[in-house]
Amino acid sequence: MSDFFSHPIIAMVLMLGGLVAFHELGHFLVGRWCGVAIETFSIGFGGTIFSKKIGQTTYQLSWIPLGGYVKFYGATRNEDTPQDLKGIPYFNASILKRCLIVAAGPAANFLLAFVIFWALILKGLELPPAQVGDVIEGSRAQQAGILPFDKFVTINGKKITSWADIERNISKNPEKDLVVEVERESKIVSLNLRPESVTGLSLFGSRAQIGRAGVALAFPSAVISVSDPNSIAALSGLSTGDRMISYKNDAGADVKVSGLHDFLKLLKTWKTKELPQVIVSVDTIELALGSDGEIKENIKGSPRELTLKPSTWPNLDGRTDRAYAEALGILDSHLTVAVVKEIGKDLLKSNDRIVSWNGKEVKTIYQLQESMTENKSETALLKVSRNGSIFEITLPLKPLEIQRAEGAVKVFVLDAAMLGMSMMPDPFILQDSNPIIAAYLALQEGSKQTAMMIGSLWAIVSGQMPLKALGGPILIAKVASESAKAGLLAFLITMALISINLALVNLFPIPVLDGGQLVMLGAEKLKGSPLTEQTTENFQKLGFVLVMCLVVLAMYNDLSRFWSSMIGSITGVSK
Repeated sequence: MSDFFSHPIIAMVLMLGGLVAFHELGHFLVGRWCGVAIETFSIGFGGTIFSKKIGQTTYQLSWIPLGGYVKFYGATRNEDTPQDLKGIPYFNASILKRCLIVAAGPAANFLLAFVIFWALILKGLELPPAQVGDVIEGSRAQQAGILPFDKFVTINGKKITSWADIERNISKNPEKDLVVEVERESKIVSLNLRPESVTGLSLFGSRAQIGRAGVALAFPSAVISVSDPNSIAALSGLSTGDRMISYKNDAGADVKVSGLHDFLKLLKTWKTKELPQVIVSVDTIELALGSDGEIKENIKGSPRELTLKPSTWPNLDGRTDRAYAEALGILDSHLTVAVVKEIGKDLLKSNDRIVSWNGKEVKTIYQLQESMTENKSETALLKVSRNGSIFEITLPLKPLEIQRAEGAVKVFVLDAAMLGMSMMPDPFILQDSNPIIAAYLALQEGSKQTAMMIGSLWAIVSGQMPLKALGGPILIAKVASESAKAGLLAFLITMALISINLALVNLFPIPVLDGGQLVMLGAEKLKGSPLTEQTTENFQKLGFVLVMCLVVLAMYNDLSRFWSSMIGSITGVSK
C-alpha cells in the first residue's frame, strides 16, 4: 500500500473507523428489520460535515472519523417521540428484538472477519508452513527423532496445517507425552515427543511455564564456517564464508544445494557410500555495512570447484548431521560475526565465532538470542574463537527497546550481523476455489483466532497477563500503519483480527458496551418488567466509569510504550 495509506493516522482511520462503522451498520440494519424507528445514523462523531434526512432518519457524516453511531427513537422510556412515528420506539420493542439489535453490532464484526478470511482463502491465504526448518542439537525434538524438512501432519490426532498449529499444541503441553505424525520423504512417520517445560512467554505474551520442542521454522543457509586450519575442510580449500552451491553426483551431473541441512545430509551420504572424493561448487560471500546503514551481501571473486578428498571419512558413530560435519571441520555460520556495526567494533572482529556468553557456553544461535533478549547489562563477557585461538573480551552492547505484555523493556544486544542467515520457507497456501469449502475453512480460521483472543482477554481479566498488555488508539495506529506498509494482504488480515477483538470486547458485561446492554435486558426478562429508571441510570454511570478507566489505562500504556519514539519524531532526537 502507498505511503499515504500507511501513515499511522490514515491507516487507523481506515481500519478502526471502518470497523466501528460496520459495527454500527449491524445495529442499523437489524433495527430496521425489527421495525424499530431510527432517528440518526452517523458515520463519525462530533460536529456534522454533511447531513440529509430521508423519511424520518437523518444520515450524516461527522468530523471525527473513528466509527459512528445509531440513535433510535424512544431509546429511553421517558423520551418523547413524534406522534406520526413510522415504526415502533426502541423501548417498546420486545426484549427479543432489542437483544437482536444489541447483538447485531458484535455479530457484524464477526461477519466481517469471516468475509475477509473467506475472500482471502478463495484467492489463497499465505501461512507459515508446518514444516521443520531446523532442529536444535540436544533438544527434545532431536531426541524424538524429528528431522529438518519433516512436515507435521497431526499432534495427538489433531490435524496440523500451519506453523501456528505446531506452536499452539507444543506450547500448551509442557512435559506431556505427544504422539506426532510427520511426513518424511512421502511417508508418514509416527514419533513420541515430550516438550520440555521452560519459563517463557505464553501465546498471550505473559510469563508462564510453556512447552518447547526445539524446532524452528526458518532453515539455515548453506554458508559455512571453518575454524580449524588443520581440518579436512580447510585442507580441501574450504574457508569461512564459503557458500555451497552444488555438488557432482555419481553420474557427474551438478545437483543444487538448497540449504545447510541439505549439504550436511549429503556429507553422511558420502560417508555411507565410501566415496573416495566429492567435488563441490562454492562461492564466498561477505557482509558489509552500506552507507544507508543496511547490511549488504557481496560475493568475493567467482564460483569455484573444490574436491573433498580425505584419506578416510570420519566414522559416523551415531553422530547427527551437524556433529558429523564438525568432524570434517565444517560449522554452520550463525555464530560467526560478519560485521560489527558500531558499538564494540574495536574488540569484536569479522569471522570471530562466539563460544560463550557471560560464562555460559553457546552452541546455537537460539541460545545466543535467548541470552540477549533477557540481558539487562550494558556489557557482556564473551569468549570468541579467532584464527584457531580462544579470546575473552568484555564487549559493550547496544540498547534495544522491545515491546512485551508488561510494556516496553530495554535489553542490550550485540551490535553486529552474523554471517549465517536464516531463510524462510515457501508459505503454505490455504486455498479452495469451492465457495462452500472456503467458507468452512474461513470458519475454522476465524474460530482459531477467536479462541486465541478469548484466552488472551481472560488472561488479562484473571491477572495472568499484566494490565500493561492493554493497548489503545496509538497502538492500533502503529499496528494499522505497519500492516499497511506490509501490503494489502497484511492490512486485511490485521483488520479481520481487530474486528474479532472489537466484537469480543463489546460483549464484555460492562454497562455502555453491548454486553452490558444484554445483561440489562436479561435482568428485565427475569424481573418480568422494565428496570427502574434509577437502576438503569446507576448501571450506565458505573459502565461509563469503567469504560473511561479502561480508556485512560490504555492511553497510559500507549504513552509508556511509545513516548520516546514520539518525542524523537517531534524533536529529531532519539533516546
